[in-house]
Amino acid sequence: MRVRPFGNTGLQVSELGFGCARIGGIFKNDPSAFVDLLAAAYDRGITFFDTADIYSQGESEKLLGKAFRRRRDRVIIASKVGYSLPAQRQFVARIKPLVRPLIRLLRIKRENLPSAVRGELAQNFTSAYIERALEASLRRLRTDYLDVLQLHSPPAEVVARGEWVDALERLKRAGKVRCYGISCDTLEAAHAALQFPGVSSLQLVVNLLEQRFAGEIVPRARDQRVAVIARECLANGLLVKDEREIELKNFCSSAEQQQQRALELAGYRKTAAERKMPLARLALEYVTGTEGVSVALVGASRLEQLTATLRDCEGGP
Repeated sequence: MRVRPFGNTGLQVSELGFGCARIGGIFKNDPSAFVDLLAAAYDRGITFFDTADIYSQGESEKLLGKAFRRRRDRVIIASKVGYSLPAQRQFVARIKPLVRPLIRLLRIKRENLPSAVRGELAQNFTSAYIERALEASLRRLRTDYLDVLQLHSPPAEVVARGEWVDALERLKRAGKVRCYGISCDTLEAAHAALQFPGVSSLQLVVNLLEQRFAGEIVPRARDQRVAVIARECLANGLLVKDEREIELKNFCSSAEQQQQRALELAGYRKTAAERKMPLARLALEYVTGTEGVSVALVGASRLEQLTATLRDCEGGP
């Protein structure tokens, strides 16, 4: 696994990072399997782990803390704050050990849960909330500092106002975060983030099917020595699954977009076949080959998924 500088922070990160959105959750397996999965990722050379305080109602952070409590200084942990869980999800988080067996017994799926049970997420980027959320993350992660603290998908107008800067600077001066950044959902939010000299990283969608950030934002970030964390590098599975397993309508907002995506995927499959490589490898080579990307996130909820992804990347048997 190659290692790259993380912008101008002095941190060194693995070329591939582990996205922890699928770690934990009441619909998943025994939590100890996730600890083993994280350890396996580390053993394969991955040292960058990206999570958020809302992933699996905080369980993702707890499992990361358990996996790396004895080798905290050997990994780079990035987390995010800014979303607040509704009361329903907070309650579920407290009773997960009781709920998990029931979910498996009744074979309940996430998509079958009514919205009233899931509740609606709200955002909060006030200084008080950021500091309170970070303290909770540190407790779950079993650490006294975070390598990278990110604001989680703030609207562009929130970024532009900059009311969050003082809180993040205080946390940095206190040694509770080594650097901070912003996970951006829009081009406008990313452009606004680059106006603030204290921002050390941007997390952006970069993949073969979504190249706007790579073309417009990544060069600016590179010139300013701001690290780029690339997410959705396999386009939520579209660039790794067999075409017979894909329901494109679930990923597209219109029939026209669905047709366009089908044409793009057919073209990339043809290119991968001509180069005698898996489509996943072609996809990840695009991301890691984009100058300015510091780390490309891959995700998995099972060891065989991680093994297959890394095998495809490396071109191994």
